[in-house]
Amino acid sequence: MTIVSTSANSASSAAITATGSQISKQNETIYHQSNLLGTWTGTWSNTKQPFTFKVLKITGSTAEIEYTHNGKTEKGQAEVSQNLVTYGDITIGTKNGTKGAIEFVAGNVKQTGSLTKSTDTSATAATADPTKLVGSWSGLTSTGNAASFTVKSVTGTSADLTYTVNGITRKGTGTYNAANHVISFQGAQLHSEDGSAGSVTFTSIGKTYSVPVKKASTTTSKTSTFA
Repeated sequence: MTIVSTSANSASSAAITATGSQISKQNETIYHQSNLLGTWTGTWSNTKQPFTFKVLKITGSTAEIEYTHNGKTEKGQAEVSQNLVTYGDITIGTKNGTKGAIEFVAGNVKQTGSLTKSTDTSATAATADPTKLVGSWSGLTSTGNAASFTVKSVTGTSADLTYTVNGITRKGTGTYNAANHVISFQGAQLHSEDGSAGSVTFTSIGKTYSVPVKKASTTTSKTSTFA
């Protein structure tokens, strides 16, 4: 299955020059898994029938999913591998966590379709505390990579933030994935389990890098609300 990136920011991301250690295997897994979590909707290209595919929770190489099609909903466990989730004859994948593709293969029968992630707050996601990620995060590697994430507020699955890597600054609204404690924005991700130390992950020229970051002890950021 080939997943084609539709991100409008791929060119600008590639312009970031990065040196140093690449992302650890554990952080790379988190990076891909956080993109897959959520509610995906689409329409099969040949039958034009709509469907919904929810990735509710990922534990290691297993995902809890809900697949709704033809007026019925199936619940079960799927296999996870990098940026792909496979449930029986169906495989979904994404590169940017916003757009993706789906493929159904059973014998000689094959269907494909495109995916769009919708705003969703599952029961699993609702148990997380978004205030842990609100604040000013910064870090520097021994090879000179500098990264900072200032998260002003989190409301539902949206995060108001400013992001800087190696002198390039962007502002906007990121996506909060509560299940994995991750905020994603324009190809970069902030991850922290405890709200005090974490990592900023980003891609450059086809490679993924990670910068360890810590949250400043004081902040004037607004109180976060999780709707």
